[in-house]
Amino acid sequence: MRVIVDEQGHKYWVAEDSNKEIHTQFGVIQKEDVLAAKSGSTIKTHKGVKFTVLEPTFVDYFSDLRRGPAIVLLKDAGIISAYTGIGPGSKVVEAGSGTGALTCYLANLVRPAKLVSYERRIEFMELAKENVADFGLSEFVVFKNKDISKGIAEKDVDVIVLDLPEPWTVVKHAEKALKAGGFLVSYIPTINQVQRLHEELAKSKLKAIKTSSIEEKEWKVGEATRPLSMQLCHTAFLVFSRKI
Repeated sequence: MRVIVDEQGHKYWVAEDSNKEIHTQFGVIQKEDVLAAKSGSTIKTHKGVKFTVLEPTFVDYFSDLRRGPAIVLLKDAGIISAYTGIGPGSKVVEAGSGTGALTCYLANLVRPAKLVSYERRIEFMELAKENVADFGLSEFVVFKNKDISKGIAEKDVDVIVLDLPEPWTVVKHAEKALKAGGFLVSYIPTINQVQRLHEELAKSKLKAIKTSSIEEKEWKVGEATRPLSMQLCHTAFLVFSRKI
C-alpha cells in the first residue's frame, strides 16, 4: 500500500488491487510506477505534474476509515491517552466500538498487549473489525459483542474508555474492574449527561478529577490569515475519573 501526494497535499491511495491507471485531477499515473518507487521519491502524471510517493502512516489510515457512527477525533483521543498514560502493555477496555476509530488508536498504543472492545450492535462491531484489519492491528484487539452495562469480565484494568450515551450505567462495573489508581474516561456530547455521570460517580470509589471540552481551530495562513470557516470546535465532553 502506498499514498501519493501532490504539492497541495491532495492524497490518493494506491494498492495492489488498484486499477492500472490512477486518475488524479492533474493527470494519470501508472500503478506499477507507484508500487515500484521508493518512499520519498517523485513521479509524474502524463501531464508532467509531480507527486511524492509515501508509505502510509497511522494518520493516513485514520483519515480514511470506513465510516459509520460518528468517530472520536484525534484531538480527543490524544487527550485521553495523555491524561491516563496509556502506552505499550497497558490493560485497556473500551466500550462503544462504533466505527473503530478509537479502537485503532488505543490498540496502536497498547500493543503488544490486547485491547478489549465491547460493542452490543453486531453491525458496528463488524465495521470496527474491518477498520482494525486495515490498520494491521487485528491481533491486538479482542472484540466482544456484549453490552458492557451488564458487566465487565476483565480485572485489574488500567483504563476503561466509554463512548456510550449512558456511561453512568457502567460505573458500578468499572469500579470492580479497575485496579487501584485506574482511570474511567467517558466521552459524552451533552452537559446533561456529564451531570448525570457526576452524580453516579459521587456514589462510587471513582472520583471525578477532570471534565474537559477540547476545541481545535485550524487556520488558513496567507495574505489574509484567518480561521477556516465552518469548523466544528466542540465534539464532546471528556470526563476523567479515577479509582481511589
